[in-house]
Amino acid sequence: MFDSKVKLTVIPAKSVASNLRTSIYELEHFLKGKSKLCDYLCQRFYNDGYHGIQERRVIWDISVIAYLIDKRWFESKEISCPNIKEDSSYKITNDRHKIRMVNYLNVDKIYSDLFKKLGGK
Repeated sequence: MFDSKVKLTVIPAKSVASNLRTSIYELEHFLKGKSKLCDYLCQRFYNDGYHGIQERRVIWDISVIAYLIDKRWFESKEISCPNIKEDSSYKITNDRHKIRMVNYLNVDKIYSDLFKKLGGK
């Protein structure tokens, strides 16, 4: 993807999307009892059938959707596209095409929007 030169925005999992951690208590407070979908999401969050029962976890997927909804919830900068090496690490460059790299997301605004849309408040 980095070599394709398409317009690209990267939301790194580590240190950016990983901040989208929430708890079953927060989900239940905002969503439980609002609809069948909300109840299902609370149950699925608590025990996803793969990672076992967890009270806190990251909902990674919402970072991209949130970026599409409102880019103001994110801080990013344009950088020279890094080179991906054979071992999956990367090398910073100064002379390649530009990509947008997100370095911060506002967790509170993202979850507030999600809870408002799902919970109806």
